[in-house]
Amino acid sequence: MSHTKLPLLKTASHALERATDSRLGFWKLFTPLAAVPLVVLLLFYHWIAGDAFLRLESLESASVEAQSASVRRLLRDVVADVLILAEENELLEFLETGDQARLEEIASELLAVSGHTQIYDQVRFIDASGREVVRVNYNAGRPAIVPKAQLQDKRGRYYFEEAIGLERGEVYISVLDLNIEHGAIEQPLKPMIRVGTPVVDLNGRKRGIVLVNYLAEELLDLLRSVGRMSSGEAMLLNRDGYWLLGPDPDMSWGFMLPDGQDKRLGIQDPAAWSRMVLAPGGHFYTDLGLYTYRAFDLVAETSRFIAAKVSPGEGVDGRVWYLTTRVPQQLIARRHAEIFVPLAIVGLVILVLLAVGVRSMLSIVRERRKSNERLERLAHLDALTGIANRRAFEEGVAREMARADRHGRRCALLMIDLDGFKAINDTQGHQVGDQVLKDVAKALRVTVRMRSEDSVARFGGDEFAVLLCELPDSDTARAVAEKIRACLSRLRWQGQSVSASIGVALYPEHGAAMSVLLRAADLAMYAAKHAGKDRVALAGELQPPSESMPEVTLEGTSSR
Repeated sequence: MSHTKLPLLKTASHALERATDSRLGFWKLFTPLAAVPLVVLLLFYHWIAGDAFLRLESLESASVEAQSASVRRLLRDVVADVLILAEENELLEFLETGDQARLEEIASELLAVSGHTQIYDQVRFIDASGREVVRVNYNAGRPAIVPKAQLQDKRGRYYFEEAIGLERGEVYISVLDLNIEHGAIEQPLKPMIRVGTPVVDLNGRKRGIVLVNYLAEELLDLLRSVGRMSSGEAMLLNRDGYWLLGPDPDMSWGFMLPDGQDKRLGIQDPAAWSRMVLAPGGHFYTDLGLYTYRAFDLVAETSRFIAAKVSPGEGVDGRVWYLTTRVPQQLIARRHAEIFVPLAIVGLVILVLLAVGVRSMLSIVRERRKSNERLERLAHLDALTGIANRRAFEEGVAREMARADRHGRRCALLMIDLDGFKAINDTQGHQVGDQVLKDVAKALRVTVRMRSEDSVARFGGDEFAVLLCELPDSDTARAVAEKIRACLSRLRWQGQSVSASIGVALYPEHGAAMSVLLRAADLAMYAAKHAGKDRVALAGELQPPSESMPEVTLEGTSSR
């Protein structure tokens, strides 16, 4: 290619780049054309998304209401069973006559109830003193009457004291918690609700209570089943925000576990819990998704079908549950994407049709510019260590020398040669040798703690250079050099180490031109190496033998 063609190519290239930057004409035409369909698509998206999420919120509300109705019916059935058992003729006749034959009939009746319902872990009659008179254990599907010798005294137990204190027709419902046997949580976990009511004889005297231990896993399964109509996860929380039924089984029943204080909604999603305690129901969004909930008050709900008294039991106020569903944020994002992506594709096609020609040209020019910039950056960096190369360093030195002239400053040039590098490279191989150079470059950056004007460079091989700016005197430059020397001497590679011979030259004292300054620093470094290595030498302090003095040029490293 002839020299006359080069200026023409450069001129054409610069013109093309200027055209790339001058987009004003393009945008004046493209913007209004693109804005109209984009605005229409955006409005359409908001309308479609709003309608879709309104339907989602309605579905979640219906799911929670269905859960509430199901729990209400279930409690009604359990309470009805307890009230019926308390009015059984056999029980009342036994209380009237004390006939033991009637007691056997009562046991048979309770056994039938346990076998047919399959939802009561225990069904029992406890007399007014707290002594069990009859008890039937479900035994995981094998109901059995408990022998008299195994009946227990329940006097003082919270559920007995709560139930015996009620009036005829009133019902005690305990908290929903886990069954405890012999002071420990029964395994596998057995969720339980105890429901009891007083037994009053024909003379109106309170003679004891009928108590059932309701296997609440049925209630939780019911919530899971009804919750399947939901797009999210069915959850049940107590009034303190602990999960009774959680999205993760490991998060449930935290209030009964010694390390379970964090297993509650108020910790996992504080924003959600703070919203739920403010209103008895509703829906809202947090970072974790869409919550829909309803506070279920046992007192109010059971009062709809019977005069009931709901007591907390064991000091935990459990009269309020939160029936909740949560649609995870991932599902919400997917719903948004299902609406947005097709519209975005339509919008993208429109934009492409409007701008395909111009975009192609601009893309080619931009890619070429990026490539040139990338190559320009690489041209100023050492490929192995990532620090500046000699070309970039010398440009920086030239700029600093010009600044120093304008402002009367002093700067210093440090030339560093590694002693012992060849031994490591020869004995441990080039891979370790490369790592030595990387570690040295990193140590130089850390040690110098560069300001914006300071720089570190690799000149080639095992030779490095440092530019220190705005120095008050030569002692400061020497101190930095000594710091570098000491730092490098502490590095180790499988037991081997290097040391540094450092030459220091000050501008303008040791050279007014870059080539002179570089030569002064290189000579000082060589003098330090000749004087025993692992030391710092200021230009002019030491004099190496004349026959071994290197020659320094701006195009290459020192020749030795």
